[in-house]
Amino acid sequence: MQINPNEFTERCEFGYVDSVPNETNGNPEDKFTYSFSRWFGWRNQTFNQQYQLLGVTKTDTRQIVVRHDPEIKPNMQVRIDGVVYRFVIFSPDNRSLRDTFDLLTLKEVDKP
Repeated sequence: MQINPNEFTERCEFGYVDSVPNETNGNPEDKFTYSFSRWFGWRNQTFNQQYQLLGVTKTDTRQIVVRHDPEIKPNMQVRIDGVVYRFVIFSPDNRSLRDTFDLLTLKEVDKP
């Protein structure tokens, strides 16, 4: 997979969904809590990848690539342009090379 870091032209926010009290009535509601942001680039899925994901009910997914960062954990979520996504597939590159990248397959979080 050829990755060009010059294509990392957008910012995404990583964080967790926490239960916080509603400002109006105090009832708990899930809200995205920002931890940090990183530059990323979109990846196009090949037809082969789409068919493989279709077979395991992981359709309607998107892929992004970020520089490898040990702060990114599989239980995190990511917010891009106000839309919160969860990790469907988290593929970190843990090699000890200078330029390593993490491939994240994302699915939009369903709103209640």
